[in-house]
Amino acid sequence: MHAGVRGFLRFTDTHPDRCDPRPAATADALSATEQRLGTPLPTDLRLVLQKHDGGSWPSGYLLGVGPEDRCIESVLTEVAQSLGRSPDDPEMFLPFLRDEGGALLAFDRSAGPVPDTWPIVDIYLPTRDMKLAHRTFDGWLLFSVADWESPDYGNDFTLESYLARAQRHVEHEPDVAVAHATVAHAYRRLGEPEKALLAYVRAAGCVPPLPYCDWEALKLAVLLRQPTAAYEAAHRLSARAPALLWHQRETSPAHVADCIGLLVRGVVARGGSLGQPLEKWIYLLDQLSAQADEAERIQVHAVRHALLSASELPPTRPSRPSMVAVHVDPSKWWDAVRASYHDGTLRDDDLVLDPMLEPLRARYDFSEIVRIRRDF
Repeated sequence: MHAGVRGFLRFTDTHPDRCDPRPAATADALSATEQRLGTPLPTDLRLVLQKHDGGSWPSGYLLGVGPEDRCIESVLTEVAQSLGRSPDDPEMFLPFLRDEGGALLAFDRSAGPVPDTWPIVDIYLPTRDMKLAHRTFDGWLLFSVADWESPDYGNDFTLESYLARAQRHVEHEPDVAVAHATVAHAYRRLGEPEKALLAYVRAAGCVPPLPYCDWEALKLAVLLRQPTAAYEAAHRLSARAPALLWHQRETSPAHVADCIGLLVRGVVARGGSLGQPLEKWIYLLDQLSAQADEAERIQVHAVRHALLSASELPPTRPSRPSMVAVHVDPSKWWDAVRASYHDGTLRDDDLVLDPMLEPLRARYDFSEIVRIRRDF
């Protein structure tokens, strides 16, 4: 029996006021469910259900094999119908928990034929958003019990408690991208961009990664003038990818090229080291050019020419219209930018890519803006 199962059962026994488990599933009920599913249940889940056939725990409702609506098979059918797939699909997600917000945790059966190797995905059916949330069921159990037993569990939500929970996830599953990404998001909100940058880079290096993390890392690296982190993120972002992956990255070849241009030019102008020869940065631009459409290719080529000829960079291509009006008084304009970032109107994309802000970039250090704390 893995440590996660032992901890889960111990928590259930010692905190009866926080759990409402169902009676144990019978061996016949478990076997009948497995026969209908056409596959064994993961061993750790089976051990839990042999003690408690589902029920309520602090993280949500654990599905069992009982005949009620909230059993594994009925929710599997619900998921399949929502995704337009057959419940009999042997690679269909196998749900085991529904939280209060309606999200599901499920085993990803497409990961292989051995149930005990199935990773855990988080699925939100209204948007069909899904991501790998835990490497194993045991990892989820270990993290959950550590979370439930933490001193701040159930207290008022704060940025500090949000960060602490994410750090607990990293502690128990250091190879899961979403754990590092949550740490990064917390540090960004806390106004600690260097720590956020490091966490985004770690998230992007996990397998599988969260595709948007390299883009978040690259923007922060530009604002903080961190060429090593910028090159790592840009190197992954410039790798050839289909349109769907670019959509998941939440950026485009031209935007990545603009960031490379700003980073290289900013570091060189201050006499710093790029960490890599200029030729390697140019090679990244060539890879981006090969994936860009005609309009974006023009922008990538313009950035490339500017870096090679030491001429002026082309105006950046904004990701959206300017969110802060230009002011004749630079100090008032700067104050407006800071206030807009604090209230969430202005994003990192704007700080890096909005060409209307260029006069302010020449006058102020934009890294100060990302050090602003922004509570939820």
